[in-house]
Amino acid sequence: MQRLRNFARQLPTLLFAFILAVAVWAVAVTANDPSEQKAYPNQVMVEVIGQAPDMVLTNSLPTSVSVTLRAPTSIWTSLIEEKAPVRAVADFSGLGEGLHTVPIQIEVGIKPVEVISYNPRSVDISLEKLATSTFDINVVNNSNPAIGYQAGTPKLSETSATVSGAASLVNSVAEIRATIDLQQATSDINQQVALQAYDQNGQLVQGVTITPEKVVATEPIAQLGGFRNVVVKLTTTGQPATGYRLTSISVNPPTVTVYSVDPKLVETLPGYVNSDSVNLDGLKDDLNQQIGLLLPEGVTIVGDPSVNVQVSIAAIENSLSLSNVVVQPSGLAANLSATISPANANVIIAGPLVTLSQVSVTDLQVLIDLSNMQPGRYTIQPTTTLNNPDLRIQSILPTTFEVTITRKGVKSTPTP
Repeated sequence: MQRLRNFARQLPTLLFAFILAVAVWAVAVTANDPSEQKAYPNQVMVEVIGQAPDMVLTNSLPTSVSVTLRAPTSIWTSLIEEKAPVRAVADFSGLGEGLHTVPIQIEVGIKPVEVISYNPRSVDISLEKLATSTFDINVVNNSNPAIGYQAGTPKLSETSATVSGAASLVNSVAEIRATIDLQQATSDINQQVALQAYDQNGQLVQGVTITPEKVVATEPIAQLGGFRNVVVKLTTTGQPATGYRLTSISVNPPTVTVYSVDPKLVETLPGYVNSDSVNLDGLKDDLNQQIGLLLPEGVTIVGDPSVNVQVSIAAIENSLSLSNVVVQPSGLAANLSATISPANANVIIAGPLVTLSQVSVTDLQVLIDLSNMQPGRYTIQPTTTLNNPDLRIQSILPTTFEVTITRKGVKSTPTP
């Protein structure tokens, strides 16, 4: 009994000592790991829970929620590296059709963290009943095949599709379309086509789900009687100028469509039509020219009756070797003299054959730059100048020269 009385008398002291110890511990922890209040830098998306499966959200939620938190420095490291999730949750449980304001709850997957503020704190939503409806798929051609061709009856891998979504949107759908692109088609169509929903005014209905999303569409393309695609056979005469060669020649379009009221006339064609003659005689430059086509009587071209011819001409190249070209110093100070060894170089020049035939040694200079050079012995690479831009230096031998520089009027052995 006496012990109980003694313990009761000491209990306040023990409690004070415990509280003091906890306070000291808290101060020590805070000093080593201080708390920081700042905005959470990562994006926090709004997550929806509890939405009834027969309800559809018809408006958009905020893209993200900005959150300000207070947490120790060590906790912030985990938050920023997303080792602990920060969630913004909107609970739709028990909500029916109509407009609602739903509060947003912030959940943090680590403690201790204090949520200081966040925005927005709620979302306004509109819920509608989920509806579905099945429609036959209508095929629409958004363009025409090439001239002289006609499209047959299209076929789809699926003939109907199901539309689902908010009842108001589903009820506005009047048809499902599969649009086939026939632009300039000359062969059968086989393409994957996305399905789209339209209302009775022909306006696209957004916000609904179509199942399947795509179908495979096939459509035969056949050539009409009296029409035929034939190749353009180009005719040329003459040759480019001496020293020049033909590098390429092309015709555009390479094929044309011909037509006759008598289908037998186009069927008897050999598969090509000849062009007017293109004269290459004496050409030195490229040629771009429109020319006509030679057609049998009763046969006409569908569209432009001419074709474009592009001719590319290039000079025939060769090389020329020039021997004993004198190597000259440049930039040498007036009080110095230089001896270059060897004194001559062999140079190979390349370029158009017609230009090479007119080259002389005087058109070329091989120079040794001695600017700011002092007396001594040096090994230097040369530079060259050529007064014809159509030519180029292919090689020079030797590639380096020994140069000895001395002062004028002074006879001494130069030091390297």
